[in-house]
Amino acid sequence: MLYLILCFLWGFFNSSLLSLSLSLPPTHLCRPEQSSALLKFKRSLSLSISYCGQEHQIVPVPNMDSWDEGTDCCKWEGVVCDNKKGNVIGLDLSCSGLRGSLLSNSSLFSLQNLRWLNLAGNGFGNSEIPSEFGKLRSLTYLNLSLTGFTGFVPPEISLLSDLVSLDLSLNHGLLFRNHDFNMLVHNLTKLENMILDGMDLSLVVPYSFLNLTVSLKHLSLSHCFLEGNFPTQVFHLPYLQNIILSSNPDLIGYLPETNWSSPLRLLDVSKTSFSKGLPDSIGNLEHLKTLNLYGCVFMGSIPSALGNLTKITFLDISGNMFQGQVPDVFGNLNDLSFMVFSSNNFSGVFPPSAFNLTSLTFMDFSSNFLRGTLPNNISGLWYLRELYLSANLLSGRLPGWLFRLPSLEDLDLHSNKLNGPIDPIQEPNLVLLNLTSLDLSSNNLSGNIKSCMLVKLRNLRFLDLSFNNLLSLTRCSNDVNSTLPMINQFHFSSCNMQRFPSFLNASKYLQVLDLSNNQIHGSITKWEAEGWENLATLNLSMNFLTSVEQIPGKDLLVLDLRSNSLRGPFPTPPQNLSYFLISNNELVGEIPSKICNLSFLYVLDSSKNKLGGTIPDCIGTFSDPLLVVLRTLNLNGNQLEGFVPRSLKNCYSLEVLDLGNNNINDTFPYWLGTLPHLQVLVLRSNRFHGDIQNFSGTFYFSSLRMIDLSRNEFSAHIPPELFENLKSMKDIQVDKSGPEYIGGDYYQDSITVTMKGSDFELTRILTIFTIIDFSSNHFKGRIPKAIGELNSLIVLNFSHNSLTGNIPPSLGKLAALESLDLSSNKLQGRIPMQLTNLTFLGALNLSHNNLEGPIPLANHFDTFSNDSFAGNSGLCGFPLSKTCGNDQEPKSSPSTVGDESEIELIWKIAAMGYGSGVVLGLSVGYIVFTTGRPRWLVKMMKRNPEKRMRRRIHRNERRKN
Repeated sequence: MLYLILCFLWGFFNSSLLSLSLSLPPTHLCRPEQSSALLKFKRSLSLSISYCGQEHQIVPVPNMDSWDEGTDCCKWEGVVCDNKKGNVIGLDLSCSGLRGSLLSNSSLFSLQNLRWLNLAGNGFGNSEIPSEFGKLRSLTYLNLSLTGFTGFVPPEISLLSDLVSLDLSLNHGLLFRNHDFNMLVHNLTKLENMILDGMDLSLVVPYSFLNLTVSLKHLSLSHCFLEGNFPTQVFHLPYLQNIILSSNPDLIGYLPETNWSSPLRLLDVSKTSFSKGLPDSIGNLEHLKTLNLYGCVFMGSIPSALGNLTKITFLDISGNMFQGQVPDVFGNLNDLSFMVFSSNNFSGVFPPSAFNLTSLTFMDFSSNFLRGTLPNNISGLWYLRELYLSANLLSGRLPGWLFRLPSLEDLDLHSNKLNGPIDPIQEPNLVLLNLTSLDLSSNNLSGNIKSCMLVKLRNLRFLDLSFNNLLSLTRCSNDVNSTLPMINQFHFSSCNMQRFPSFLNASKYLQVLDLSNNQIHGSITKWEAEGWENLATLNLSMNFLTSVEQIPGKDLLVLDLRSNSLRGPFPTPPQNLSYFLISNNELVGEIPSKICNLSFLYVLDSSKNKLGGTIPDCIGTFSDPLLVVLRTLNLNGNQLEGFVPRSLKNCYSLEVLDLGNNNINDTFPYWLGTLPHLQVLVLRSNRFHGDIQNFSGTFYFSSLRMIDLSRNEFSAHIPPELFENLKSMKDIQVDKSGPEYIGGDYYQDSITVTMKGSDFELTRILTIFTIIDFSSNHFKGRIPKAIGELNSLIVLNFSHNSLTGNIPPSLGKLAALESLDLSSNKLQGRIPMQLTNLTFLGALNLSHNNLEGPIPLANHFDTFSNDSFAGNSGLCGFPLSKTCGNDQEPKSSPSTVGDESEIELIWKIAAMGYGSGVVLGLSVGYIVFTTGRPRWLVKMMKRNPEKRMRRRIHRNERRKN
């Protein structure tokens, strides 16, 4: 929109210069001093190639080449003189590739007869606008857009009282002082065009715009960092035609509710905080062509007066809080071509007259609550190219006219309640269907789609019919050579497909084929695997495949065969594969060494199979040691034996290594500590043995967030050096934008962890989730004090070992800890009072040790049951039935919790959700922290902890009585 206005102004400016040039006498010579000034100005700057900013797409012309000494400057390109005295009155040097600083002593400022000056699209080296511009008192048009000027606009600009047009846009380091801006709008009484897009107006109080001259026609202030209340009176300026306030998210305002009648043609307040409703007075703007209210805070219903905007061509009210039924008032909007009502709260039936618009090219009503059925017949939409009605409550059959619209390219009806079979697609007479994208996913469509019907959509590039669980696809007997020649993505996930769609194998442009979660049984034969020249992603997960004779596609990047019934040996993957996902099958035999021939393997997940033998020694070398990009290696849940191959130390990018639940017989692979990005290490349920020493040198697990050594045969002491190196379990910064997970867009890592004595599978791993599990080994000695420095640790499990000594008080510094299990050891002494500071602790197990003395009552320790302390004959006090003597009465915590940090508040809320799982609690914590809502929860969690402690003690005394 800004580009159109700039083009209009530049065209007007250039046409004015051209008309003046044509009126000059052919033999007239310009004044010598002015010719000299122009040449001096040229020499003060350098020339280079310039494209005036990519958004303008203007090819630069070095229009100063004609500026030669001894020639008539009035004939120089970009120069205009008057026809009487030969004074230079116009200068258009836009997009001339000028580079350098425009200094205050520039000869340009001696041309004081200038009326028009256009320096747009040049680069003045991040210099400030010289105050000498104020000397050019005759200027009526000044364009300094996209020139690289920075700093404050000099107040002398306000001396240009004859200015009709001022354009300072697209100078992102340029600012206005509030006082200077007030002076400018007060003095420029003839101003018609003010374009300041992209400037910094954060210092300007919006009420300054009340002083704008009544002659103003164009006001453009997008991306200006405006804040505060924009005065509604500006909309009443009598000659105002265009007003653009977009992309000022902190700008507050509302549209006039009464007496609004103006020649307004363009109104854009998108991405601001304008609110209230769309007033009935909008219908008075009979000249309005563009109305853009996208991404504001408007609410209420749409007035029927909207139907009075008979000249409207662009209408976008998306991303607001409008509600109610959309009025059926589109019958007279014959010029409307762009119409967006998406992401609101509209309900009721779809307005029928919208389907009869004759000029419409774009319609979007997605993400509302519209109900009812689509009409059986329509009389318009012949020029419609894009139709988006997704995420509504539309029901009924899919009408056939949708596939007969001659111009339609994109059709999106996903996430509705459409049902029944899809009518046969009929090609309209003499019209080739232009449909390129079709999304009907997440509906209730049923029946059988014949391949010979689909292939009529010859230009289709994207097709998504997923999540229609009664919909199937079969091949016609008479379409042996038929295919979708242009198809790029074919999504048929979670439907009722029973055969592999081999009719697509000749589609030369097909890159993504998703057939996951269907009813495909048996095998993919060599014949079915032929073709597929450019297939990059193949998802056949969650089917009933028993074998793959040949993998379709020679250049596959992603192959997903998870959760099938594949039997037999490990298949040989294509050479260029990056994601090889074949977990949860019934594969047997060894992992072939051919896996090391893959040049770009990023993720290998063959967990939950029956693979045996050893892990190939070459697993960390691959075809080129310089191209080892392996990020995830998951071999959990097989029958692998032998050693962990040392070649893995070459996997510099490795983040997740899961070898759990196998029969690996090895010592601790301490050399993995040199991998700088390793975050998850799972060795649980194997036959690892010996000590876990040798933690010195570079890195040594500095990025590790999860380490699970449980259910092995490790022995000796737990080395404190390990915990001193675990930097990624200390002071984790919480991302306020929302939870992040380990893994990429296609594949997200999962893991099984032990909490509360049970195994839980985390299908996604939060980057802030941290765990240390050394349970069920033969560790002995004391618990290292250094572990108390891991203040972001969430789960700590040392249970079922032979640990001795006291519980270190430093564990009380584990501020984020939610689960602590030290059960079934030989620990002794009292429970440290410092443990009561673990206010997020949701699970505690100290049972079956040799602990003694009173159980602390401070904070929430009285919420733990008998099971947390059972098997310690020396313990006394609540919740145990054994009471303590007078000299053993429990004491309160030596320190109280003061002001809580942001991360503590998040973890506290997370702990509240612990009963449903840590991940759920963390998600709730994020929502509360980033929004500050619900306020009652925030207030409750920040309430004085001393009051909570006194309340618990009082409640316990009443129980004893």
